[in-house]
Amino acid sequence: LSGMHIAAACFLLPLGTIIYTMFGGIKATFLTDYAHTVAVLIIILYFAFTTYATSPLLGSPSVVYDLLVNASRIHPIEGNAEGSYLTMRSQGGAMFFIINIIGNFGTVFLDNGYYNKAIAASPASALPGYILGGISWFAVPFLAATTMGLAAIALENNPAFPTYPNRLDPADVTAGLTLPAAAVALLGKAGATATLIMIFMAVTSALSSQLIAV
Repeated sequence: LSGMHIAAACFLLPLGTIIYTMFGGIKATFLTDYAHTVAVLIIILYFAFTTYATSPLLGSPSVVYDLLVNASRIHPIEGNAEGSYLTMRSQGGAMFFIINIIGNFGTVFLDNGYYNKAIAASPASALPGYILGGISWFAVPFLAATTMGLAAIALENNPAFPTYPNRLDPADVTAGLTLPAAAVALLGKAGATATLIMIFMAVTSALSSQLIAV
């Protein structure tokens, strides 16, 4: 999106986080977690409303549905029922579900960041807070990953798509570039900027928690 060298980005991203964590400690972590999460959620809602309500390219769930049905005819998915992008009968989806459950158990039980926040919070607040947070979290993968993934598939045959007339390369999909591609197709430079801000907010928030944890 920006042309920045990957190694440079890896070194520069943590710099601001290290500075405010050193001076602010755990208070800075909580404040930045809150502020960054709010910013990320606003951008996710921006993408979702653009996809399903305001975009001249999509703009409604029915248009997205029709384009996805057409895409499944052109490029059917192996292992999905009738090659559809809109089915729950998916071999790949079932495999991802199993891997994700196992991986996230490891993340939660082995990550000191979760323990530090749970210990720092009052017992009366920690349990309902974590339960509500877990329930609310569903909105993030649904509105970010699902919405933008489906938007990318729906727009692959549109001249506004970054790789048109070619499909997004599998290596780029694996590298997580589906969301940026969909954002650029929907919003142009504004979409690219919003994606960069969202990634920066998410990475710095997570990194500050890890710095406090160790």
